Amino acid sequence: MQNSKIKSVAKKAKTLSEIGSDPYFEGKYNFENPVNEIETLACERKNICVNCPMFVEEPISFLKVEDNRIIELSNKICDDCGCTLSYKLRQSKSICSKWQK
Repeated sequence: MQNSKIKSVAKKAKTLSEIGSDPYFEGKYNFENPVNEIETLACERKNICVNCPMFVEEPISFLKVEDNRIIELSNKICDDCGCTLSYKLRQSKSICSKWQK
């Protein structure tokens, strides 16, 4: 388990260094201030992500995000970039190549 935590932190740091923090803050803001259009888009993206092998549990307990609107995203991250999926799916500054939009 310790190794997965180290890998998760490394992925998060790499993503932040490559794309910056704007996508994170946009997603966090949209998560905390829901708008129907963004929630609909997040649900569409979720349908793609749940079938991806990169859809995994956040290994770091204090970084887990409970999502009460899109339950499947609770405590999940993208294992490719390390992003919290409850935030990532609610922003449009950093688009996954697997999303249709």
